[in-house]
Amino acid sequence: MKTVLLVEDNRDVLVSTAYMLQDAGYEVVAAANSGQAKEVASVRTDIGVIVTDLNLNEGMNGIELGMAMREDGLKCPLIVMSGDADPPEHGMLSWMTYLPKPFDRRALLAAITGNVQPVVS
Repeated sequence: MKTVLLVEDNRDVLVSTAYMLQDAGYEVVAAANSGQAKEVASVRTDIGVIVTDLNLNEGMNGIELGMAMREDGLKCPLIVMSGDADPPEHGMLSWMTYLPKPFDRRALLAAITGNVQPVVS
């Protein structure tokens, strides 16, 4: 099973997105902000992809969070969700994918299946 680190500060979006992922067979580890996400990533070696909101209310934004985690050694793809119609002009890198909100299950899973890399033990 692939593990997804889901970072979202809106509880309703967090719960509905986690449900879509769990229903598709993913293990979901949830965090409400960048600080919690970094704590989780420091102890979980099985994270295959990070799905994060771009505009988190506290701490770093989603792109900054992904870059900080990569600097800490987590080398997995990052899916950046946002209610903005277009991806940010700056900051998106080749291992990042933009997923506009609202999205349906199919769009979420397509973003993940195109980006999740197997975890090598």
